Amino acid sequence: MSLYLEAATILESPQTTSLKAVIYNPSKPFKSPQPKLYALIVETLKFQDILKEVVENAGILKLERKLTPLLSILLTHDLLFTKSGIATSSGPLKDAVLRHKARLNAEFTRARLRRGHGDVKSLVEAVNAEHSRESEDGVTKTPTGLTTFNPRWIRVNALKTTLKESLSSQMFSAFQEVGGMSDMFFSEVVRKYYYPKAELLPDIFAIHPSHDVTSNELYKSGEIILQSASSCLPAIMLNPPKGSTVVDGCAAPGNKTTHLAALVGSNGKVFAVERDRRRAEILERMVAKAGAEKIVTTLKATDFTTITEGHTAWKASYLLLDPSCSGSGILQRVDWDISKLNLPSSNVAPSQPSKKKRKRDDSSQKCSVSQHGEQETQHVDEEVQDSDTSKERLQSLSDFQVAIILHAFSFPNAKRITYSTCSIHAEENEHVVARVLNSEIAKERGWGVQSREDNPLSTWHRRGLVGELSELQVSPKEQQRIADGCVRVSRTDGLGGGFFVVCFTRQVDGEDQLGEDIGTLGVALARGNQGPEGSKEDGDQEWNGFSDEESNEAAPTIDTADDGPQSGKRKRRKPSKDQQARTEKINKRFQKGRKGWS
Repeated sequence: MSLYLEAATILESPQTTSLKAVIYNPSKPFKSPQPKLYALIVETLKFQDILKEVVENAGILKLERKLTPLLSILLTHDLLFTKSGIATSSGPLKDAVLRHKARLNAEFTRARLRRGHGDVKSLVEAVNAEHSRESEDGVTKTPTGLTTFNPRWIRVNALKTTLKESLSSQMFSAFQEVGGMSDMFFSEVVRKYYYPKAELLPDIFAIHPSHDVTSNELYKSGEIILQSASSCLPAIMLNPPKGSTVVDGCAAPGNKTTHLAALVGSNGKVFAVERDRRRAEILERMVAKAGAEKIVTTLKATDFTTITEGHTAWKASYLLLDPSCSGSGILQRVDWDISKLNLPSSNVAPSQPSKKKRKRDDSSQKCSVSQHGEQETQHVDEEVQDSDTSKERLQSLSDFQVAIILHAFSFPNAKRITYSTCSIHAEENEHVVARVLNSEIAKERGWGVQSREDNPLSTWHRRGLVGELSELQVSPKEQQRIADGCVRVSRTDGLGGGFFVVCFTRQVDGEDQLGEDIGTLGVALARGNQGPEGSKEDGDQEWNGFSDEESNEAAPTIDTADDGPQSGKRKRRKPSKDQQARTEKINKRFQKGRKGWS
C-alpha cells in the first residue's frame, strides 16, 4: 500500500519543480520503486477526468469513509487499467475499493461508451494521443508576453566521440539542423530537429525537450551528456590549453569537471575538489561514465580552502570556481502540473442528489474555497518573510564566495580563474567581483577581469551590470570594461536558466613570468571554511530543475550594461557602512610580505 500512499503524498504537496525531479531526486528515499511511482502518478493524471466520473457515479466515497478522493482515483486506476490490478496483497483501503468492484466496472463501461469507444484499448489510445506531447513543451510565456524556449541541451563528450559521429548515429541520424531555436517549437507536432550554436558552444546542441535520450546507448555509455548550455560556459571561458593542470574547486555533481577533462585531453590533469562525501561518490560515477578516470583526480571530503603549499593541486595554472549560490537562475520546470488535479467529490451518493443536497454541497465548496484562500494568503506572507531575509542570506553566500575566490588568487602559478553562479542576483555576481578586485591580494598579485575581446564568449550579447560595480575602486571607464568582461545569461535566453560567469586573469612580469608567490590564504570569513547552505543547481541542471519569470531578474539600481555603455554621467554610489566594514576586514587579513592570514 506504500505505493499509493507515497503517490498521494506527492500529489498533495505544493509543486515547485518537475515531477521527475521530485521522484528521482527526493530529499528522503521512497519505499516504492521510483519507475512504478512515476508511472502510477502520470497515468492517473492522464485519466483523471474519467476516474473522477467513475468514482463519483459509483458513490463509493459516500460509503467508504476511510477512502480519500485522491486514494480513490489512484486505486481505481490500477483496478480498471492494469492487468495485475491493485498492487498490494491486502489491506483496508484495497478492500474498500474491491467491495465496489462490480459497480466501478459498470460505471467505467458507461463512461467509455459515452466517449464513443467500443473497447478499453480504443479509449487508452485516444487519451494517450491527447498527451503525445509532454506537458513541458519547452515554451514559456512571461507576464509581459515574451516567449522563451527551454530546449534539452546535449554536450558531446569529446573524450569518447565527436559531434559529427553523434549526429550520424542511429539516435540522431534522422534529425535535421535548424537555424533558430524557435523552429523546434512552432509546429503542430514535435519534429526531429536539432539546433547547434557552434560559434558560442562547440560540441553542444539542443533538441526539443520531449525527445527522450536517456534510454539511448549514447547517453548510457557517456558519449553524450545532458548539460544546460549555460553551465557549459565556465569551462569554455576558462579555455585551459591541452595538457594543462586545472582545479575544479566545487566539483560535484561533475558535469563541469568532465567538460574540463575533455578540454585538457588525455595529457592534462583535473583535480576535482568536493567536500561532501556523498556528492563525491556521485562525482566519481560521472567521471567514470565519461571515461575521464585517468585525467580526473577526485579529492574527496576536501575543502578547497585547505589546498595550500605542498598539496599536489597547489601548482595548478587554471581554476574553475562554481560555489554554492542561491540558485535563483534555475528554471523551475513543471512537466506535469499536479495543481490542476481533478478529484471526485466525497459528497456524491450513488443515486442522484436532491437540489437541497446540491445546495449544501455548494456551501461546503464555498467553505473549502475560503479555507484555501486563507492558506494562499498565509503562503504569500511566508514568501514575503523569505524575501525580507534574503538579503542576509545573499550576504552570507557572497561572503563565502568572496573567500573562495581570494583563496584561489593565492595559487602561485594561477593564470586564469573563472567564477560562476546560477544566480541572477548582483550580490552574488557583480558585487562579488567588485569586492575581490578591491582586496589587497588582487592588487598585490595583479588580478583583474579578462577583457571582452580576449575571452571566448565575446560574441554573447548580455554582459555584466555596470551599475552594480559602483563600489569598485577604479575609474568609470574601467568599471565599464570590467562589466563588459562579465557574462550574464537571462532565464529567457534559452540556455537553460539564469547564469553569471567571469574570468579573472593575472598580469605577468617580464617574459611571461608570474609575479612573486606571496603564499597561502586561510579562510576565516563569516562561517570559516564551511560554506552556507545553498541551493546550487545540483546542477548544472541536468537534474531537472526550472521556469521563473524574467520580471524577477535582478535589475541594476543605477544603470545596466547588457547591451553596451550608456550615455550620460553616472552617479557613483557610496559603499554602505556594512560593505565598507566587510571590505576592510578582507584587506586587513591580508598583509603584504607575510604568508597566510593574520
